[in-house]
Amino acid sequence: MMLFEYLRIAVRVLWGHKFRSFLTVLSITIGAFSIVLMSSLAESGLATLRAGIEDLGGARLISVYAKQVERAEGKQASYSGGITSADWSAVFTNLPHVVGRTRFAIVGRHDVSGDTGAESRTDTVAGDAAFIPLMHMRIERGRLFDSDENYHHAKVCVVGHDTGKHLFSDGNAVGHFIDIDGVRCLVVGQLADQERWGINFGFDWKDVVVLPIVTLADVDLAVGGAVDSLVKTDDASSNEVVKRIINALLSDRHHGVDDFEIFDFSKLMDKFDQLFGVMKVIVGFIAGIALLVGGIGVMNMMLVSVSERVREIGIRKALGANPTDILVQFLCEAIVLAGIGGAIGVVSGIGMASVATMIIQHFKPIWVGQIAHGAVVAALSVSVGVGVLFGLFPARRAAALDAITAIRR
Repeated sequence: MMLFEYLRIAVRVLWGHKFRSFLTVLSITIGAFSIVLMSSLAESGLATLRAGIEDLGGARLISVYAKQVERAEGKQASYSGGITSADWSAVFTNLPHVVGRTRFAIVGRHDVSGDTGAESRTDTVAGDAAFIPLMHMRIERGRLFDSDENYHHAKVCVVGHDTGKHLFSDGNAVGHFIDIDGVRCLVVGQLADQERWGINFGFDWKDVVVLPIVTLADVDLAVGGAVDSLVKTDDASSNEVVKRIINALLSDRHHGVDDFEIFDFSKLMDKFDQLFGVMKVIVGFIAGIALLVGGIGVMNMMLVSVSERVREIGIRKALGANPTDILVQFLCEAIVLAGIGGAIGVVSGIGMASVATMIIQHFKPIWVGQIAHGAVVAALSVSVGVGVLFGLFPARRAAALDAITAIRR
């Protein structure tokens, strides 16, 4: 009960100096506000990036692609370079722990024209029938091309949402013919207006034309030697086993030439977590400087308060208050001062983070809003800690005053 009495007196004293208390509280508020807001935006960015990658398969993805040879260049003539169709059949079709696989080649941007005469420029991708489903690219109109069409070199294609708008006045490309990279193909499907923030496989998710890989290879020889492979495992814990099998089989087929690279997306996710962890520490450190400045303000105000209330302290001691009572009273005032500032800062930070989320989602619907709960707890804890740390010296100074000397002053 005594603690509540200390707190009641503290609130009354601080309320008696509203403007001075407000200025001191404001410095603490800014620090807590910065910690919560900046940490929440950092977590939101990570959550958005993670959501986009997880939509594709996240840590379960493994990419295999051709690269420049670094060793055993003289052996290249003994086999057909790149990740070939034969490699695909021998290595990737029977891998254990794999639930999805696709072959594709990013061909780059090409001029494209529709049968209405409209022209544009778009990204071109050659892929098998599993490419679009594995990439979780949604179909808005029409259908995907299937394995039979890919096998029989069918001149069909699927276009992106924006590609259809660029080439046709009604935005619907399905049923039209387009010419791209030397191929005149029938558009059998159109992708939905889909965006993934921060994920780039080398093509625009909304402005792209996807053709069967064997169809484009007929007219673009570079496609045959620049094929990438992407597999999705049943669990991230299986990635290491799958990578070892792929590496062993490809190394054997390529006679020890290191002309391929294996990339594990689980490592990428770990790096993202580490990177954003460092960013949050930096954000917390910068915002902590504001709390430190606020703490100095708390100490300054409490020292002024002790100087103004010397006679009150002497009278209380003369009436029987011991030094501990005086110390606790002034310490409570410092804690209340810093705690109120921290609480206002946290609430303001949460509110501003929510407003920022709504604004960003208006322009980027894929944005995932997050409130950094750890930052909320940290901001409140640090604010109270600042009150204790910077309020202790003035409180001890007040407790050490001699009663008779204080009354005389």
